[in-house]
Amino acid sequence: MPGVRVLILTMHAEHERLLPLLEMGARGYLSKAAAATDLVEAIRVVAAGEVYVRPAAARLLANAIVPQRTDETAQSRFRALSERERTILRSVAEGYSGAEISRRLGISSKTVDAYKRRVEGKLGLRHRTEYVRFAVEAGILGHV
Repeated sequence: MPGVRVLILTMHAEHERLLPLLEMGARGYLSKAAAATDLVEAIRVVAAGEVYVRPAAARLLANAIVPQRTDETAQSRFRALSERERTILRSVAEGYSGAEISRRLGISSKTVDAYKRRVEGKLGLRHRTEYVRFAVEAGILGHV
C-alpha cells in the first residue's frame, strides 16, 4: 500500500532502527519520549507527504551516507546561495520542520516555504533526504 504514510512512534532510540524503517517506507520516526508538540508536528509533516525526523535523527542519517571526501562542487554551490538560503538549507538538513524554522528565525512559514523553493530551484532538491545528502556532500552538516 504505497499510498499509506506511516509515522513510527516508538520507545526505541533513533540509532537502533531509524534507517531500516525509513528504507522500508516509513515517512517519519519519533520517540515516545518526544514532546506532544513534536508528535503533532510529525503527524502534520507526514500527512503533508514529507519525511519527519528530529535533528538528531537527521544527523544519524547524514553519518550513514557521509562520503569519505568532501565534494568541492557542492561546497561552491552552497557558497553561491544567499545567507538566508544557506540557513534554511542547513535547518532543513538538520531535520527542523518549516514551523520550527519559522519560529527560530522569526519569519513566517510562508517566507520559509519561499526560501525552500528558491533553494530547491537553485540546487535541484525535492525532498528532505536530498537536503541532507547535499549538506553532507558540501560538508556543512555536523557529525554526531
